[in-house]
Amino acid sequence: MSNKKKTHYNIDNLDAKGCMFNLAFGARSDGKSYQVKHKKMVKKYVQTGRRFILLRRWNEEIKSEKIEQYFSDVDVTTITQGRYNCIVMYKKQLFFANYDFESTKTTRGEKIGYVMALNSEQHYAGASYLDVDDIIFEEFIARTPYIGGEPDKLVNLWSTVDRKRFTTRLWMVGNTISRVCPYINDWGLHKIISNMKQGDIETTKVPAGEDEDGNPLYVTLAIEHCKSTGSNLAIGKHKDMLNTGSWQSDPQPHLPKSLKYYVSRFSFIFMYQEFKFVCSYLQDKEDGLCVYFIKPYDGEIDDKTIVFSDVVKPSPYWQRNIYDTNFPNPVINDLFQNFREGNIFYATDLCGTDFKQVIDFSIRK
Repeated sequence: MSNKKKTHYNIDNLDAKGCMFNLAFGARSDGKSYQVKHKKMVKKYVQTGRRFILLRRWNEEIKSEKIEQYFSDVDVTTITQGRYNCIVMYKKQLFFANYDFESTKTTRGEKIGYVMALNSEQHYAGASYLDVDDIIFEEFIARTPYIGGEPDKLVNLWSTVDRKRFTTRLWMVGNTISRVCPYINDWGLHKIISNMKQGDIETTKVPAGEDEDGNPLYVTLAIEHCKSTGSNLAIGKHKDMLNTGSWQSDPQPHLPKSLKYYVSRFSFIFMYQEFKFVCSYLQDKEDGLCVYFIKPYDGEIDDKTIVFSDVVKPSPYWQRNIYDTNFPNPVINDLFQNFREGNIFYATDLCGTDFKQVIDFSIRK
């Protein structure tokens, strides 16, 4: 067992960037949520009287028992100097409260914030939230399906709350579950995030609607890949994500031999949701058998390279579905019919995981 002392995440460096939108991702249980709920929710209300919004993705996630459990690790008694001892939700609003252990009754006190579900974003459009300074969106990277057009819905909700004051800060907290995420794709963050090391903070701008004259508006965005804070003692195939904040990946097939034992006969590109992969059709120098080998690609694509992509381009070299091609050469069409499980190998587990999550077709058996 490691004797390395576990530390905890501190939001101050991200906060110091002063951006409107703030995105923090890393290992599970490293203190990200604890920091935002203390410094951007509960303590901030006590210090300033300014309220917050706790945002989740689905209505099912904002039931009272789940929300109150979320705040159960907050030392309300100390923060409020003994005036209250818990936080409760009532009619999608959050209150300091006192729970009497003898009578088991709870008495609500000051309202400190609101709870919202992003899938109901349109229902909040007519309300006023001028008392709110911060929106905290938990688990923005999801295992379950995202809402259709989710990044636009989030920006719309932020606009509803901010009302063009440009004083409402958005805090997005997530674990390194998958890089295939609509926020990374729609906001053009793939290259930035792919090149980030743990502990890095980068800044950029993201679109936030239009002004009254139809000109595009942008807001500043700070992105932090949180440092590893020490082992959580997780085991299993996703232990690196849980323990160290590495991106989650599943075991993938790797070439049975070193690359030096193969000769490349043909290469083409996959490009989906800003992810690019080069696939080489390799032939074994000894037995003549052919396989497909996929690895990440960050180079340029020339006009005569075959590309499979979700981007529509008026070129005979750009196709959508590898199993439904219409190249003039029937040999090429037949070659792609052999793109099947058992013949496909990946440079790394993360490469294979990203590839399978991002493509919009199913690999045939």
